[in-house]
Formats: sequence, C-alpha cells, structure tokens
Amino acid sequence: MRRGLSVIGLAFRLWWREVALLTALNLAWLALQIPIVTGPAATAAMYSVARRLADDEVLLPRHAWDALRQMLAPAWRWGAVNLLIVLALVVNFTTYASAGGWLWSGLRFVWGILALLWFALNLFYWPFWLAQSDQRLVTTLRNCLLLYVRAPAFGLTVLSVCLVLVVAGVLLTLPLAAGLMAWLALIGVLAVDTELKAGPATALTPDVELENL
Repeated sequence: MRRGLSVIGLAFRLWWREVALLTALNLAWLALQIPIVTGPAATAAMYSVARRLADDEVLLPRHAWDALRQMLAPAWRWGAVNLLIVLALVVNFTTYASAGGWLWSGLRFVWGILALLWFALNLFYWPFWLAQSDQRLVTTLRNCLLLYVRAPAFGLTVLSVCLVLVVAGVLLTLPLAAGLMAWLALIGVLAVDTELKAGPATALTPDVELENL
C-alpha cells in the first residue's frame, strides 16, 4: 500500500511542476473526446506526455502534437476494442436494468465486475505498451493483468485512488477539466515503472516480453 501511495504523491508532484501545460493538454484531451474518433489518440498521447515527464525530459506543446499523430493507428485499434466492450456492457445494463430476480441481480453484479476489471486493465495499458518490444494488444493486456496478480496490494491501492479521482472528476466537473486524464496518465506510467523496477521478488518477469528499463 505504501508503494502505491508513494506513486500517487510523485504523480501529483510531477503534475504540479508542469501544471499550466498539463491543464491545457487536459482541456484539449477533453475537447477531443467530443468527436469520438479522436478520443483514443488523445488518451494515448496523454500517456506519452506522462512518459516524458516521468523520464524527466523537456515537455513542450509540440511533443503532445507529435504523440497524437504517432499514436493514431494503435490508438484506434485499442479504441475499437474498448468501444465493443463498453457497448456490450451498456446494452446489457440498460436492457435488463428493470429485470427482477436473483439471476438478473447476479448478472448485473458480474457485468459491474467486468466493467471494473476493464477499467483496471486500461489504467496500465498505455504505460506497458510504451515500454514493450511486443506491442500487441493481447500481450499488453496480459501484462496489465499480471501486475495485479503479482502485486495485488500495490495494484489495488493505485486502482482505488484512480477510481476516487474519476468519481470526483465526474461529480465536480472541475477536476475532470483541470487534470483528471493527466493524473491518471502520470499515475499509470509511474506505477508500471515502479513495478518493473521493483526487483525479482515482485517485478514482472522477462516472459512477458518487456524491454529492459
């Protein structure tokens, strides 16, 4: 748990260091969600920007623009999978929302767990994708799942804080506009870095086809 909270603290310190630029980028990210087709690339670009910050590299607006263009194709593939899964969950929830009985209640619970699991995997998807030599979607999702399996306390601590941030961002609006995506991207990147560098006892092993960091 302590490692997870340490990652959260570092993420907010990095965000504060570039607060003006990251707020502008977060507003741009929010605007790019409206056309839908630009949403996945904008999300991937935010993780790429977070990667630069975590590596203590110079961050300029053009780096975000370059990342947006470079991530278009892989982001659309990721976005297509996300769209199918989210649509399936939404259709199931809305179609059977009023259905009574223990069976439907149990199914809604399962769908809720699947939605939470999908969010949990996506939190670390782009940080792993950026670190890997094998950037296939299946390999990346496998690595995300392995992080939770091999460091459950760490992964669940980070996930819980991110869920609180998402709920607060949606309810209060201001956090959503000012920094939500930047926070999630920084937390995700730093969490993956921390786990990869944790050592043999906790870190992911070479069989997940990651590059040496």
